[in-house]
Amino acid sequence: MGAGENVGSRLRRRLLVAGGVVVALLLALAGASALLAGSHRAPPPLGLNSPAAGDASLSGVDGPWAVATSQVGYRVKEQFINQPGPTEAVARTSKVTGGLLIVGSGASLKATRIHVSVDLASLQSQDTYASYQTYQRDFFIRSIYLKTDRYPNAEFDADSAAIPVGAESGPTALVASGRLTVHGVTKPVTAHLQVQLGGSNVMVAGSITVDMRDFGIEVPAISFTTAEPTVVIEFQLALVHS
Repeated sequence: MGAGENVGSRLRRRLLVAGGVVVALLLALAGASALLAGSHRAPPPLGLNSPAAGDASLSGVDGPWAVATSQVGYRVKEQFINQPGPTEAVARTSKVTGGLLIVGSGASLKATRIHVSVDLASLQSQDTYASYQTYQRDFFIRSIYLKTDRYPNAEFDADSAAIPVGAESGPTALVASGRLTVHGVTKPVTAHLQVQLGGSNVMVAGSITVDMRDFGIEVPAISFTTAEPTVVIEFQLALVHS
């Protein structure tokens, strides 16, 4: 009986130790998952940079304007490996060119010949994870999905957009219809904008929401991340007289 009790006691201890190890592993995995989820950081949407009050004068705003220091990028929900829920993939570039022509005066100002071109090959991820390098995502997006070797640029064009009264005294909302060309496909789109202008500068920020499948782009499904098809194109444009 004594020997049997010793064997039983040792077996119970081993079971308790094994159970403790399993519980510890589960707690560690749960903690790692929570840490990884909490470690994701995505920048806020692009907007006007601390817009100041305008000069209350529209004198001199007519004429051609060229895109200066600006940013354009995308925001897409994705399911990253080991993440408990969707997060946001955000990539941006400052390689942006284009311009527009402002015509009219007073309350009848209008932006015409609107054109913006974005170098897609220079897009770089702005969100971060603790354990994964987002440059790997950038490589796959550029080479496999956007095919930037064949379609290097995204282009936005609009014939005209009325500039709302009050844009000289502070940010003013504007909706502009135009055409977006990506991946060799052109589709009509609607841009939701915030505009501020004065005698020396024009600032525009906003977004365009599209379904990448409408442009013949396959929804990314890489070994470590799977994206959703809806893309929010964000932009922050500074224009100067040209």
